[in-house]
Amino acid sequence: MNSPIFKFALREDVKDQPQFLPTQATKTDTGYDVKACPIDRKPIIVKPGEYCKVPLGFRCFIEDGWWYELKPRSSSFVKKFNHTLLGTIDQDFNMEAHYCFMYLPPIKLETLTKPLYGITTGAGQYKSETIYNAPDLKIEFGEALGQIIPVKRQEMIVESISNEEIEEMYKKRNAVRNGGFGSSDNKGSK
Repeated sequence: MNSPIFKFALREDVKDQPQFLPTQATKTDTGYDVKACPIDRKPIIVKPGEYCKVPLGFRCFIEDGWWYELKPRSSSFVKKFNHTLLGTIDQDFNMEAHYCFMYLPPIKLETLTKPLYGITTGAGQYKSETIYNAPDLKIEFGEALGQIIPVKRQEMIVESISNEEIEEMYKKRNAVRNGGFGSSDNKGSK
């Protein structure tokens, strides 16, 4: 099988900086690393609990019949606490790619009670304030954030059937799941 050709155009302000093209760290890596490429080249500061959309500095022309997934690197979650939106980039997407995530570091909540307006007399004269003691996240220009993985597009036929028909099909296949997410974890237990 021939490898698909994915053609990347770097944004005009970084067109002479090939380090912003997706690259494999080693030849056996599945993913091709992508890097933060903010237009102003300044670090992006993300506060705990904030969503962030980081430009990657490229657009891609994808060969017919292919698409790519945009995923986090393993260190994105473990070291940076990025809960990443997995991207499905269709072959006809023609805009700049962005890495999207929410920064959710471990936090310690502290409740601080202070006098309201400096008054310390009487009931009900105090206010509580919650303090989050997690650091802001700094994402540097050129920092590796995610990875893209080329995927061959699959076709499927969509057919409508009744609930009775699908129940009969489940019975014939001996499908025994009756729960939702994680229900297979309890197979055989009562």
